[in-house]
Amino acid sequence: METLQELRKKGILVAAHRGTNGGNIVQNTTLAYLNALRHGADMIEVDVIRSTDGDFFAFHNGQEDIVFGDKSDILQMSTQEILTKPVRNTSGEYISQRIEKLDYIFGKLKDKCWINIDRSWFYWDTFLDYLSNVKIKNQFLLKSPAEKVYLDQLSQSKVDIKYMPIVKNLEELALVMQYDVLDIAAVELIIESLDSDLLSTGVFSMLKEKGVLLWINALTLNDEIILSAGYDDNKSIIKGPEYGWGKLVDLGFDIIQTDWPLLLKEFLKNK
Repeated sequence: METLQELRKKGILVAAHRGTNGGNIVQNTTLAYLNALRHGADMIEVDVIRSTDGDFFAFHNGQEDIVFGDKSDILQMSTQEILTKPVRNTSGEYISQRIEKLDYIFGKLKDKCWINIDRSWFYWDTFLDYLSNVKIKNQFLLKSPAEKVYLDQLSQSKVDIKYMPIVKNLEELALVMQYDVLDIAAVELIIESLDSDLLSTGVFSMLKEKGVLLWINALTLNDEIILSAGYDDNKSIIKGPEYGWGKLVDLGFDIIQTDWPLLLKEFLKNK
């Protein structure tokens, strides 16, 4: 596996949000992740939940109505209930696919790509120990909010893993940089507008000098949430990629997460 820095030398990295789902392929499943790789993604995002038995699965809780078609709460389900729960495709049809354990997914992705581990921090009381025994953790980029409780947990765990804090302001960035023991490979920046202090050239140059990659979410999650100052997937598709993704490239970001990896990859190739 090439390091993130080695991959970056070849170009800006494309991260696929929950894999690439659509049609008969369900989000956060092996099929979605492999589909994302076929769409040119360098990295895929895996959301984490824990069953009542303590097993870990790929799922973004809150998506139960979309994936299962009901008002169930996956966090209240046993391992057996999750493994047997019928899921729906994007047309609302029930299909034979099921939600998968992380162990199964990691086995399928061995040596294939980098994996961004998202939303695991809720379970770090057991998840960090689990990570210690995963054979492919050299492919992982673990992330969490830049909060002291999580920074302390991770630094005290001594898990050997690449880490990416989610940073919303300069105060959070300053806090993160105090933790020399952490292997900070990237920083995810939340940018609501171009007036953000995080966009100052001093911040970018400081992080790049330390070999830290800059991650931005081009995701258009809904009509209200702004993650990349409005230079997002929707703008890139509606107006043109140079008006969305292109602006993020010009700002100096190294990794762009998107729901449309092939479109972004083709744009980057031709830019």
